Amino acid sequence: MKRYILIGFFYWLSLAAFGQVQNCCTDQWTDRNENENYTGRHECSFVQAGDRFIMFGGREQAQKLDQYNFKNNAWDTGGVAPKEFNHFQATAYKGFVWVIAAYKTNTFPHEIPADFIWLYHPPTRKWIQGPGIPTERKRGGAGLVVYRDKFYVVAGNTNGHDGGFVDWFDVYDPWNNTWEILENAPRPRDHFHAAIIQDKLYAAGGRWSGGTGGVFAPLVDTVDVYDFRSGIWSSVSEPLPTPRAAPAVAVANDELLVMGGEGENPGPAFKCVEAYNPGSSSWSKKADMHYARHGTQAIVSGRGIYIACGSPNQGGGRQLNMEVYNQDVPEGEAWIASIIVAPDTLRIQKNSSQALEIKNTGGTTASFISGVEIADDRDGNFQLLSSTNFVLIDVEGILRLEIKHLGKKVGDEAVLSLFYNGDQEKKVRLISE
Repeated sequence: MKRYILIGFFYWLSLAAFGQVQNCCTDQWTDRNENENYTGRHECSFVQAGDRFIMFGGREQAQKLDQYNFKNNAWDTGGVAPKEFNHFQATAYKGFVWVIAAYKTNTFPHEIPADFIWLYHPPTRKWIQGPGIPTERKRGGAGLVVYRDKFYVVAGNTNGHDGGFVDWFDVYDPWNNTWEILENAPRPRDHFHAAIIQDKLYAAGGRWSGGTGGVFAPLVDTVDVYDFRSGIWSSVSEPLPTPRAAPAVAVANDELLVMGGEGENPGPAFKCVEAYNPGSSSWSKKADMHYARHGTQAIVSGRGIYIACGSPNQGGGRQLNMEVYNQDVPEGEAWIASIIVAPDTLRIQKNSSQALEIKNTGGTTASFISGVEIADDRDGNFQLLSSTNFVLIDVEGILRLEIKHLGKKVGDEAVLSLFYNGDQEKKVRLISE
């Protein structure tokens, strides 16, 4: 009997140990065995879109977009970017890759910030020009995160690498097309990325580019934290152990990982990875990356953190070298484009208004409405009462447009055109009765 109890005890112990191994984080990097059939680049973005990793922007062939299907280990080319995006933190949301607070030119040291929000729609490989960014809030080199369906843009630089670093903090609502200025961050910074742990935003790394310290200094070692629940900024008590600009950041096991970056002095970029634990308010050192790099972005997928490209040196340079931290088991399903469905004809009682109901359906992505207009209305008998430019409709979501007939007779006609997802159009015939 004792023998069976002892066997059972060791069997239970082995199961417990197996569970701990499966759930813990393996502190190691592994080179991903992929064919490297893409453009080496730095000051770029690297973001997951469904079953694809997308690499685009940067100093080298900035308008080329490389897409990696991690399920079949194949790279292909996506839609050509409309601008030479660089120094930005792209973010995937609702079936689009969003570019907010990027530079649109590669003219060092006076890179010019982009004038518009841009969206890339991977299922159709189309680029969409979104709303304009307020003139007084344009910048690149900023941090960008999504929290509760809104985009938060923090800090950045208005003049590339020649001063102009700012402490600005803004929120963009894509569902209502509103831009709001929030309380400034505790300090300016550029060349950094931001991340969210639970209900807090963390801005880590960066520098003041082009000020009295020159292009590469001074570095910012303080990590600033914004609490979304209280709306209050604070800073962590312990500074970033290895100050650096242009590191990648990611969140694993509720820790903020800061990876790579460049220092004040010429030479190789950093390989080091340091993690901040909000629970203990302390930093720990993680395994170094295999490759020194700065100026790229990290992807969290499945149980791994994926990183590629970036510069191996301070300043210029490029490489490929995709590697993964923890487990190399990426997860994601292909995004399928939705379409807008609406009646072909809307009949409106003369001199009255009528709601037009449109639905986004048939796919797994939201649709972005870039404009609605009424055409073929020679006498101006129809008026759109709803403001619908530059808004999202969620998957299986419904948008109602209110349209009024201003005339006093039946038989007036016009055509309402709804433009969405870059080059898609839905037409509805309007008739008074």
